[in-house]
Amino acid sequence: MAPARTPIRCAIYTRQSVDTHDDLSSCQVQFDLCHAHVQSLRSLGYVVVEERFDDEGYSGTTLDRPALHRLLGLIRSGGIEKVVVHRLDRLSRNLRHFTTLFEELKNNDVELDVVTAPDTGAVALDTLMLNILASFSEFERDLTASRIAEARAHLKAHGRRIAGATPFGYSADRHTKQLVVCEEEAAAVIRMFKWAEAGVTPSVIASCANALRWITGGGNPWTARHVLSILTNHTYAGLVVHGFGFHEGCHPALVDRELYHRVQNLIAGRRTGIPGRRGGRATFPWVLRGILRCGGCGRLMSTHTVRSGPVIRCYYRCRSTAGGREACKGVMISAYEIETAVLSEIGAGPG
Repeated sequence: MAPARTPIRCAIYTRQSVDTHDDLSSCQVQFDLCHAHVQSLRSLGYVVVEERFDDEGYSGTTLDRPALHRLLGLIRSGGIEKVVVHRLDRLSRNLRHFTTLFEELKNNDVELDVVTAPDTGAVALDTLMLNILASFSEFERDLTASRIAEARAHLKAHGRRIAGATPFGYSADRHTKQLVVCEEEAAAVIRMFKWAEAGVTPSVIASCANALRWITGGGNPWTARHVLSILTNHTYAGLVVHGFGFHEGCHPALVDRELYHRVQNLIAGRRTGIPGRRGGRATFPWVLRGILRCGGCGRLMSTHTVRSGPVIRCYYRCRSTAGGREACKGVMISAYEIETAVLSEIGAGPG
């Protein structure tokens, strides 16, 4: 009678990327394929441990994954002899991270079993092959990222929307993701611009909007800053940002260009008063007004002046607390510094 084989405990690891919407690469499909692979080797003593190790919605470019952490804990405790994955890139898409994980496996006498490359083992040549496969996995990731960046640049250059929040007054087409007019909200936007052109302040417009029970995109009450963000949004004039300027967008404008610029001039006129002095007003050349966005929250940065005796310092700052958003901490930059840097970058600076 042949002696019973010592069981070879196998842990199946699966991962589905954050940007994958294909059911064929889901964790469950990967698990089923790996489980069938282990079952085909049960005559050699292979058994699957009960615990599942599924990282759903985690990128292969990081090791900060909860199921992977649990798997490493099991490996270090001596609880398994093999780790089974469907493809090598499910374990990692970064060559340096893969090397770290492979060393962890070797140090704990745990073998890696790749279902799509079943002939790779622990010998020197197979280790080389695994590293080559990992290198190709990283190359594929970088190539995909490069293609996405090129596609995004092409869309922006042709005035097409890429992603992001849908502005009030529009909805996003399900298939093309481009902006289409939402008639009821668009009518509200047009009225806001007409009121602003007539000299009505954003705070009064917000009060009127709340009285008329207009619903904001987030369902919150209208505020002066929310109204101001609409009145200064170039999207409603049919424009999109590209590089350091504006391009004609492919979406329909809600207000004509002349009305939009008249409203911008009225808003700018209210912002150029000298702080600490009533009546007197001075004009500052805010080069990046309506263009500069906060790197933290992505909202347009407002202009701000600080008076210190006879000296007036100009800044761009983010005040994202309006509308219930979490505040940006200390986001304020010298207008001179950022404007000089931008003008120098586009070849319009001094000298």
